[in-house]
Amino acid sequence: MSPALVNPLVQVSKVLQPNATVPLPEKVAVLQTFATTLQGNLPMERSVQILSAVPLGLFYHGFSVEDDKLTAVLCELIQKILSPFTFEHVMSEENKPFLLQGLTHFTPEIRYLSIQQVFKCLSSDAAVSMMVESDVFPLILVSIAFQDTRTANKASELLYKMSSMPSGLEAFFGPTCTMMLKQLLSVNGTISFRVYDLIIKVATLSDETFEKSEDSGLLLEFTKELQSKDLLVKINAIELLNEIATTPAGLVFLEKADLLESISAVLDNSNDNDVVVALVKCAVIKFFGNLGENKTIQFEPMSVKYHILERLEKCLDSTETEILMVTVSSVGLIGSHLAGLEQISNQQSLLEKFFEIYESSVGPIKGVFLQSLSKLISVRGDNEHVETLTLDIFKRIQGRPSTLTSLIKEAKQPEESVRVASFALMQAIAYHAWGSQLMAQSNEFMNYILNRSTEYTEQGQTWKYAIIQTLASAPDASHIFKEYYAQLVVYIRQGAYFRPLEAIAAVESS
Repeated sequence: MSPALVNPLVQVSKVLQPNATVPLPEKVAVLQTFATTLQGNLPMERSVQILSAVPLGLFYHGFSVEDDKLTAVLCELIQKILSPFTFEHVMSEENKPFLLQGLTHFTPEIRYLSIQQVFKCLSSDAAVSMMVESDVFPLILVSIAFQDTRTANKASELLYKMSSMPSGLEAFFGPTCTMMLKQLLSVNGTISFRVYDLIIKVATLSDETFEKSEDSGLLLEFTKELQSKDLLVKINAIELLNEIATTPAGLVFLEKADLLESISAVLDNSNDNDVVVALVKCAVIKFFGNLGENKTIQFEPMSVKYHILERLEKCLDSTETEILMVTVSSVGLIGSHLAGLEQISNQQSLLEKFFEIYESSVGPIKGVFLQSLSKLISVRGDNEHVETLTLDIFKRIQGRPSTLTSLIKEAKQPEESVRVASFALMQAIAYHAWGSQLMAQSNEFMNYILNRSTEYTEQGQTWKYAIIQTLASAPDASHIFKEYYAQLVVYIRQGAYFRPLEAIAAVESS
């Protein structure tokens, strides 16, 4: 062994000795320096050389001192040194005690490090079989409930990936795993979601795994919550769906388990005066709004099958403010991309009711309507179809004496949500060719948007600047805005927060 290699190892061994009196900063510095020498993929020979000079137990003994920097560098070193080791090496009689120590440690970085080592079992079905038949397996299951989300998710990922292999799948639906997962469901809502998420991912791997999930009873608890007559329990289950339904596996599960019908049927309950009913309906409406907003999901077929838009239309009749606001917001979410906007545009009766209520709305509800409209009109695309759809929505907005004039008035309202939503809608309009032309033709709007003295809030200044940037970047902007174009350019050059009076004051004081 060369002196160049010996000297650093001697130093590392020295600072890690249980009886060492080396100051903590010096210990960390020595270990960090050594870590920088371990670059790239470490050969097995080098790892063996290091561990022969500095046994793995010394590195793990270093964890007895609670210090973030020391823990971080020790984890980094152990990860690098063990990188060429197979799972069989990790599980050897010599090394396994340290793996178990890490899997039961309360420090997230150390627990995460050990779970990473267990990931090596995925190299073969034989290695997976070794893992699930050992005392490591229950510790991985327990780690789903670990307080650190990153570490808990890593454990869930391992269990999911092992389930794609024969030995792992058998163990997942075996008595040990099934019993422990059911116990974890009773801990709290956060951990329940992690367990449900894992179960659903495994269940939707194939028709076989779905049947196994049903037979094991693992899916039963979740479907019970969604179909529960206890509406508060159902709310919690629906909240979980907002996360689960964002994945293809989650949607497949919902369809296979016939849960979308029971969920959408909640919207048919007309007893909105009941607080619990109102809460459940709001949760369901939010769920469908989030589902419709997701561009990766084929929302239209399920919307048609379960009459979602028709049911949302009925929710617009609610006398409960919260239900009305959530429904209006969800309409905007569903129509925030082209496929969704087409669905909303085809539902003419929904649009008619939407704008009828909009005209009489005031205060925060007006703000929600404006925000929803900004999402509908902000849909963009390089074709006439998008321009036609968005212009049609704009033409339905009844403003007096004009829509742009009414938006200026809303932008001056004391209610912040209304002001912000008004500017957002202006910005959405400005993105379109028809919008920039309409704005250019309105002297009142152009004078308002270019007049810095009409907007003193920082938020308003930022919005105005963004709108002006959008207008100035329109194709053929100099022709469209004529004499206003030069003012747009100057406004952009001066910046969002320019104040003419500041320059005058500076001159007078010089």
